[in-house]
Amino acid sequence: MKRGPKKMLPTEKLARGTFQACRDADIQIIESDGMPQMPDWLTPEGEEVWQDNVGRVSQKLVSEADSNEFANFCVLQGGIVKAIRAGEMPPVAAFAEVRKKAEMFGIAGPRSRMVAGAPKAPASNPFAKVGRRGS
Repeated sequence: MKRGPKKMLPTEKLARGTFQACRDADIQIIESDGMPQMPDWLTPEGEEVWQDNVGRVSQKLVSEADSNEFANFCVLQGGIVKAIRAGEMPPVAAFAEVRKKAEMFGIAGPRSRMVAGAPKAPASNPFAKVGRRGS
């Protein structure tokens, strides 16, 4: 079974003439209003991480909750940096959590290596006739 069409914005539906107030009136689109603000509670190491990475994730941070989650990532990564600079070994769980958050924001992992205009796999399947006799 195939998926249905992608959801459209209410403005697009208005332009096409398919807007239905009973379905589409309550939809709210949250748009970011520029660069996220660095919270004042960040540690000095967290501030370093924020400055290094905020340019890469600024388009992905939409709401205040996203900014706080990114700040949590920065504090955690800053704690790892501080421990390593002090010659200590940070907990392995901290590394795992930082990796998860970095993947969530597209800083690390497979999503960070995806190119927007990358060529897609060929449409033809060389094995399409396998198993069909008489074709």
